[in-house]
Amino acid sequence: MYRKIFLASVFITLSASNLVFSQQKVWPGAVEEPSFWIKTRNTAEAYYWESLTNKEGKISAKKQTGAAFNFNPSIVFDTAQDSLILPLGIESKRRQTLFMVYKVKDSLKEQFLWTINDPQKTLSVATNKRLVDLKKYSYQSYQEKIKPHKANIHFFQQNVTDSVAKLSSLTIGQKSKFEKLPPEEFKGNISEILVYNRVLSGKETQKVASYLGIKYGISLSQFENRNYVNSQGQTIWDIDKHKGFDASITGVGRDDASGLLQLKSSNMIEEGLLTIELKSKSNTIPNNYFAFWSDNGKNLLVKKQEQGEPIGIARQWQLDFSNSGDLSLNWSLNPNFIKGTLPKDTYYWLLVDYSGKGTYDEKDSEYVRLASTSTQEKLTLNDFNWDKQKSGKAKFTLKVAPEMFSRVWITEATCGVSGSGQLNYSIEGGEAPFTVTVKKEGSDVVVKQWNQAAKSTTGVQLSSGTYDYIVRDGKGNLYSETVFVADKQGTVPNLKSDYLLTSGNPLVFDASAGLPAGNYEYEWFYEGDFIENNPKIMIDQPGTYELRLVNDKGCKTSTKIAVTTDGKEITDSSVIILYPNPTTDGHFSLAMQYPHKTDANISIYSLTGSLLKQKYLSQIETYLYDDTINSSSGMYLVSVSSEFGTKTFKVIVK
Repeated sequence: MYRKIFLASVFITLSASNLVFSQQKVWPGAVEEPSFWIKTRNTAEAYYWESLTNKEGKISAKKQTGAAFNFNPSIVFDTAQDSLILPLGIESKRRQTLFMVYKVKDSLKEQFLWTINDPQKTLSVATNKRLVDLKKYSYQSYQEKIKPHKANIHFFQQNVTDSVAKLSSLTIGQKSKFEKLPPEEFKGNISEILVYNRVLSGKETQKVASYLGIKYGISLSQFENRNYVNSQGQTIWDIDKHKGFDASITGVGRDDASGLLQLKSSNMIEEGLLTIELKSKSNTIPNNYFAFWSDNGKNLLVKKQEQGEPIGIARQWQLDFSNSGDLSLNWSLNPNFIKGTLPKDTYYWLLVDYSGKGTYDEKDSEYVRLASTSTQEKLTLNDFNWDKQKSGKAKFTLKVAPEMFSRVWITEATCGVSGSGQLNYSIEGGEAPFTVTVKKEGSDVVVKQWNQAAKSTTGVQLSSGTYDYIVRDGKGNLYSETVFVADKQGTVPNLKSDYLLTSGNPLVFDASAGLPAGNYEYEWFYEGDFIENNPKIMIDQPGTYELRLVNDKGCKTSTKIAVTTDGKEITDSSVIILYPNPTTDGHFSLAMQYPHKTDANISIYSLTGSLLKQKYLSQIETYLYDDTINSSSGMYLVSVSSEFGTKTFKVIVK
């Protein structure tokens, strides 16, 4: 009789200290007792495999080449000389649980992680893409939602009953000696391997996975149970308390029963983007103390995000950190990850919401100036008080603004009542006195102008409409913002607030559908830029759209529409990014990455369909293409075609 059950998943997702762990038996997640626990240790530039159990396997004792893996040592695995072969025993019932922390050089290529063999044949295989049962000639690809990240925690369980007991072994990284299989040998780093000769329970699995995830900066966001737990099984990060902030989950902290002391971490999805280090004035991190941060998974392109705030990125982070007074965080962010064209003479500003709500209300939030946007050095904040409101959480994002700028928020007007709307503002940076001017948009007609020494004012009375708001400080610094004051009453289109682009198919928005009879004026905006004044538009790009609608009574309304994509407009293995968009001078760049070399065509069209320019690229794989649209301001289509599909961008030239 033969029965076999495979359970497989990949968890897609430091440091030394003089703190002393209590003298207790240490196991990952306090889960007893692995038959193999293999880690990497290093002395200066010398790296070695270290076995922490008494079980004997074929484990090289030679000095290895190594590298840092989230501030922990890892070995650069060379299949030509490295050999890790672990005996699984002679049993008719083979029950194992395996964890393996690895990082491949190229996540697009399928590579061997391990094979399970008996003396005559290979029984099963795991690659970085799928799991293969060679006895049944079946395979199981990892979940489609799991992106091919380079750094992963591989997890595997088997519960096998064979009719005849045979010796079996686990071979790491190398091709099968018995079968000719297409994947390549493993090329990358391995940091830690755990093998249990039993099937762990769900709670045990979660405890080990949490230990590894925190230690190596790898998110468990695709795991069936997405919470993080400590060695006692207590939840230390709860997915239900992080709605919309469940990407790139990263933590630092201490858990003595796991032998875990991770004081510094950066998530491996974007290694080096954001790094946070936990510090103690007394050099004592409490046992089972953790701080976590995660983000909303949005992009790092600098552009206009919302009315009344300076340009910035869509990415936001949530930080869970309770400051007892003894503990603090050193925070650093690498600006080389930031995309887009940055205006001259500007600075990076950190916008922090200490309430943790993410509304960034003026009373709860603060702008902190970091460094000039001309720098390539890391942005840093040391010993910063993130827990000013003692809420234990904060949200933050990154903005780009000059030395002096202003925040603006609007109170809607009453239709037909003059001066019933309000413009409220606060000034950041700069030196008094400040001259504030409000003009009708695009004109020299001054609606109001005044001088003040204070940095905030509320209740500047305005009627509905579009205005240019201008501030000049005592040193001559100038900042302007265009704002729209809507009416509380008015005509609202029959459109939803959220739409999804599926399989690359465009959507058509008809703002006139279902409206009462009458005369209307339509203005469509994409990411803050005007694109169309017809009621009907076709869209094929995700982002924020806004419709400003004026009815025949002069009542003005604003409707925001968020458009997302299922990401299936091109094959999952291809990546094409266009930036900056909008572009101020027509210049843009296309970053392209394909699974293998391919021919590509780049075409630029006007909205009427006229071909303006075309470029043929031969046999590219990873390529950066620069070009310029030498035409008047407006919207253009940039299309990229290859054997992997076609992607079209709407590019706005200001």
